[in-house]
Amino acid sequence: MTDASEFLGPARDLALAAGRRVLDLLKDPLVRSRKADHSLVTNADHAANDILRDGLRSRFPDHSLLSEESGLEGPSDAAYRWLVDPLDGTRAYARGEPGFSVMLGLLYGGRPVLGVVYDPLGDRLYEASVGHGAFLTEGGRRSPLRVTERRAWREMPVITSTGFPAPLRERLAADPGLKFLDPINSVGIKVGYLVRGAADLYLNHHPVHYWDTAGPLAILEEAGGRMTQWDGSPLTYNEGGRHAHSQPTVATNGVRHADVVALVREERE
Repeated sequence: MTDASEFLGPARDLALAAGRRVLDLLKDPLVRSRKADHSLVTNADHAANDILRDGLRSRFPDHSLLSEESGLEGPSDAAYRWLVDPLDGTRAYARGEPGFSVMLGLLYGGRPVLGVVYDPLGDRLYEASVGHGAFLTEGGRRSPLRVTERRAWREMPVITSTGFPAPLRERLAADPGLKFLDPINSVGIKVGYLVRGAADLYLNHHPVHYWDTAGPLAILEEAGGRMTQWDGSPLTYNEGGRHAHSQPTVATNGVRHADVVALVREERE
């Protein structure tokens, strides 16, 4: 395993710069369009992507980069690959609501070794590099992050996205009695709930892309949590293809991860 801590400072600076630009653009009328998959994209997505892409390419020319907005570029044999989601939670952003973030992850040997997630609306910066812990900077103070050790179902809040299926939510709330928080967008924001101890379980309901999970996964694991696919298999970041995971994800404080996987497996069968 490599020591990626030397890359954390530049990644942090770029995420902050992109987040500030995103907030500035909220003051002006948004330019909206639809991508080929019909998902929403705005001028803020592109502006943040330009900051991150140009910054990473100039600072790390020997690294490759995969961005949601501009695709794959850089040396094909690069040991390091940046995964960039310049504006995760675009729908929330377009409504001016909480639930959007700037996310950077760094792969080495196909595994996330660094993550930065910036919540510009809440001015919360989450960061981690493998072996050096996870940290939150908020209100000018940088503090270490650690997930909780709660294990009783009714004491483990659950966070989901806004589109989480209501029937599944109702069944899990009835038995085993899970307590669901108000849903919110952005993988990075929801993982932030776990590492701050505001939630202990994060259930996704559809597969997401590599750039959605790489940064949050590094932060969550350094804070003591776990994230896998619904069947409990690890998240992988294979070359080529759609750059997407094959199943929805489950993230937890790690205490009863296998039990949560069993729960969602029962609901799928």
